[in-house]
Amino acid sequence: MLPSFDFLQEQLLRAGFAPRRVRRYVVELREHFADLTECERAAGLDARQACDRAMVLLGGEAELAQAMIRKGPGLSLAARAPWMMFVMWPVSLLVAATFLSAVLLMHLLWPVQGLTPAEMPERYRTLIGVAYVVVNYLLAGALSAGCITVALRQRLASGWIWAGLGLIAVFSGFVGFHVHVSAPEGGYRAGVAYSVVHYVYLHGRPSMAATVAVAAGHAAFLFAVPATVYFALRMRLTR
Repeated sequence: MLPSFDFLQEQLLRAGFAPRRVRRYVVELREHFADLTECERAAGLDARQACDRAMVLLGGEAELAQAMIRKGPGLSLAARAPWMMFVMWPVSLLVAATFLSAVLLMHLLWPVQGLTPAEMPERYRTLIGVAYVVVNYLLAGALSAGCITVALRQRLASGWIWAGLGLIAVFSGFVGFHVHVSAPEGGYRAGVAYSVVHYVYLHGRPSMAATVAVAAGHAAFLFAVPATVYFALRMRLTR
């Protein structure tokens, strides 16, 4: 039976090695272990004795891990530059995706420009509802999930992970795709406008205080959920 090398893999991941490099090293060790076992069987040992002897010749998992670490390069990008993996890339992708989505949606909604959602055909109201959820919630959730997956998969505990989750939440809290409908006033019909900032209107005028309060609540929610998931999964892995 081939050894699992679970302890070895854990040690190398915590040392910052890329998962694919760790897997390749484990495959090589298992192949070497199989060769040693066959040699010991040929020398007359039974299956159990041959496996035990092969493991002694191969070396302990701690020694094998240290041998790999001493070889030098092989660290993953997330370990070498966590600021890039958990902050620069996800935030840049979020900014680009948010603004491209807003431009695309405004283009798709151009045929009903000037109509309020209540006056629009059903397919346009559905488009607005789906776009609101995807751009304002799912996009940030997907990027946060990506950061969490990389961090857990590579056993990273860098503060940059928290910084990335925070910046994703703050940006998504203040920026997204929003539809603003102004109430009819002075004989004019209700108006509609699209924007990437969710302005909150009080008494017919945008309120900065209300806008910041709502955006902060949105950001807090977008940070609290992935942060709680990450903390819980991380604690489970370190038990």
